[in-house]
Amino acid sequence: MMLEEDGRASMRAVSVASLFPIRSKRHARGGRYMARQWGLDILRIISMAAVVFIHAAAQFWSLTDVHSSDWMAMNAYDSAVRWAVPVFVMISGALFLRPDCSQSIRRLYSKNIVRIVIVILVWGFVYALFYHFPEDISVKSLWAFIKACLLGHFHMWFLFMIIGLYIVTPVLRCVTRDAVATRYFLIVAFICNSLLPFITGFGHFSILDSLYTRGMISVPLGYSFYFVLGFWLNQHDFGKCRVGLSLAAIVLGYVMVFGLTCWASFDAGRGDTRFYDFFSLPVLLESVGVFVLVRGANVRSIRGRKVVSVMSGASLGVYLVHMLVMDALRNWFGLSTVAFNSVLAIPVTAISVIAISFVLAVALRKIPVVGKYIV
Repeated sequence: MMLEEDGRASMRAVSVASLFPIRSKRHARGGRYMARQWGLDILRIISMAAVVFIHAAAQFWSLTDVHSSDWMAMNAYDSAVRWAVPVFVMISGALFLRPDCSQSIRRLYSKNIVRIVIVILVWGFVYALFYHFPEDISVKSLWAFIKACLLGHFHMWFLFMIIGLYIVTPVLRCVTRDAVATRYFLIVAFICNSLLPFITGFGHFSILDSLYTRGMISVPLGYSFYFVLGFWLNQHDFGKCRVGLSLAAIVLGYVMVFGLTCWASFDAGRGDTRFYDFFSLPVLLESVGVFVLVRGANVRSIRGRKVVSVMSGASLGVYLVHMLVMDALRNWFGLSTVAFNSVLAIPVTAISVIAISFVLAVALRKIPVVGKYIV
């Protein structure tokens, strides 16, 4: 993406806003330009790297003895980056729900949602070729291949979730136009999506769990919680307390995720992921801390902005291709998170995947005509 002049870029929510690059757009009223939030670009970059670390740490997580040093390393790395997906969703909310983003429902479907569908179909087909290519020609095998194309690889669930958020965006904008309604929504969503499941996750509150389940109130909330939370956090300046509070939330969240996962896994005798859940209270703390800490960052030099802009623009491509790269490194070169000591193997694997995926993403993006639609 070409770099715009200082202060001339605004947040244009284009397709998968949390993964797609931010491009400049003249303000609809008055011909003014909104200042670009470089912190959101940086968040996009580090969140993409965090997703790769999650998948690297998870490679053999469930197959490794929970009392081994390798599993402890996997848990340590995984616990440190659980914020990746929530932060991606918060970036989307910060862009799509901002007051100056006036987008019609027609454009939402014809531009944003259609583009995501194209990405899903293209990359669903690519992954189906590698993992579900029919060995024989039969109705059953062909149908399995078609389903694989439509549903995509497991990590592509995020794209389907974003489509759901886009569909309800017009409704959520009605909420975020009113400050009281926004706070009420966030309080209810926090209680239902994070607090109650966290409490019942300890297994000693069966009656509370039953009441919560019967209420079904979590059904209409889900990731819209992080979507609206991203908007709300982006609208507030936390002043001098921002850095201290953010770091405290990150550290506390990490210690809780790591410690509680160790406790639950040791108790069960196998890996227990209940506190890895993206809505768990510890992960929420991590996510808010990372978002608030980095959101206000700025990039002042022209060279730095070019680098950030290119890396941010490649984030979707890295996300789409990184699982192919990770599997190729494991199957063809024997590089995995258990190839040697996991303390080193996890970052070596993740960094290798990120580097190769970035090169591929940039190359794919340069394909004439179609490049901008597939990555």
